Amino acid sequence: MARVARARLRNASAAAALFATVASFSASVTAEEPRARVARAPVPLDGIAAIVDDEIVFRSDLDAQVRHFESKLSRDPVQRRAELAAMEKELLARAVDTILIARDCKRLQLEATDAEVSAGIESVAKANNFTRKRLETEIKNAGFTTLEYQEEIRRQILEQRWLMARAAGKIDRKKTPDAASFQAELEKQREVLLVDLRSRAYIEVR
Repeated sequence: MARVARARLRNASAAAALFATVASFSASVTAEEPRARVARAPVPLDGIAAIVDDEIVFRSDLDAQVRHFESKLSRDPVQRRAELAAMEKELLARAVDTILIARDCKRLQLEATDAEVSAGIESVAKANNFTRKRLETEIKNAGFTTLEYQEEIRRQILEQRWLMARAAGKIDRKKTPDAASFQAELEKQREVLLVDLRSRAYIEVR
């Protein structure tokens, strides 16, 4: 059975609930007066947006991610549909890549501790001249939970660690003397690495 994978955004992750078809019965049977079993209406199975080997990106997760950015779309109906389609395509591709990177992190035994995640959040707050409380308010106003944001920061830390582990040694520092040129080369290497990971995985987009 395919394993459930929750793939999240770079800026914030939106983890939606998985619904399975359920038939729940209440039956308290006694010898004198058996109570009739009452079945609740079944909840439909979640749709599948993509399959990555034995992991699934669910449609509800993708829809939840899209909802966080819908306010930024054009109000013109035609343009809005085009922007929405492009956004869904980008988010789905990102979700697939997130799964692939997470797997490779496990192979490399890379991890991000809770302390590192907390420090990362503090860094974000300082960079925006926010108190921790103000940042939490901004996260909530954007439609994300604290846990979702923590997991997104964890993902970002892991991805950067993965990229340094896989690509940093392949970059000629003489040709990338400053931080900007080094980061640009890292991004090029990231795409090369992802092309390789994608080629070695079964990926089905629906």
